[in-house]
Amino acid sequence: MIIKNISYYFHLIALILLASCSSSPEGLGKMAMKRLPDALEKAMEDQMSVKGGARIQSPEIIFDCDSLCIIHFQAVAKDPSGKEYSFPVRYVFVRDAFMSAAEGHPVYSELVTGSPTMDSSEVEKLKEYCREHSDELYVHYAGAANPIP
Repeated sequence: MIIKNISYYFHLIALILLASCSSSPEGLGKMAMKRLPDALEKAMEDQMSVKGGARIQSPEIIFDCDSLCIIHFQAVAKDPSGKEYSFPVRYVFVRDAFMSAAEGHPVYSELVTGSPTMDSSEVEKLKEYCREHSDELYVHYAGAANPIP
């Protein structure tokens, strides 16, 4: 009986993971782009103690499906002396399939982190990698991202 229940849960988790990044004409890209300014502002305050003035330059969607969106961009901010600086950032927006099923409504998480500077050929390689490993990326980021209240 216990083995049967464990088997059931493993199958359920496998189905959720398989469905987590199915192809969708409307991925999370629009929602992620809309959420991005607030996420950057919060990350700047939390991680760097910088308030206000952070701007987003050159956002590019690296991967977008119905459960995971990855955006790379340049963040521009001013230090306390007023000097402007720029750095590459990765924004990850996740619809947590497991928590959404458990809660009965969509549950989203996000992660703002530093990113390496990449030229266009490196970006294309990253896009290909994301397409080939979307399930693994989803599992990784769903576990690392912070829930959005």
